[in-house]
Amino acid sequence: MSWKEQQGLDPEVLREVASVGGYYGKKIEYYASRKRRVEKALIYLRGRLFKYSCPVFSIRQIVRLRKELKATQKELEKYVYYMIVYREAIGLTNHKSMYKVYNLSND
Repeated sequence: MSWKEQQGLDPEVLREVASVGGYYGKKIEYYASRKRRVEKALIYLRGRLFKYSCPVFSIRQIVRLRKELKATQKELEKYVYYMIVYREAIGLTNHKSMYKVYNLSND
């Protein structure tokens, strides 16, 4: 008798539990990488704003990117929260490794 059978855990339930964690993980990875790309674009545009004399385009882009960064950060925080709730529900209470795996700051 395997450990899973001894514990009374159905393989289908285990797959579903793993699927939920994987879904949240993919969302965190997506929004974290999107946040990094937007931050790099903002840095580039700020440098361009001071280097060239066409500030109107750069200012508009900066405003648009700042809004996108704010929305992306909000979504990232939402999925990190969901992942923490999920982990606590399955008995994992130390989240330092999660922050390390997804390269997130632990603020």
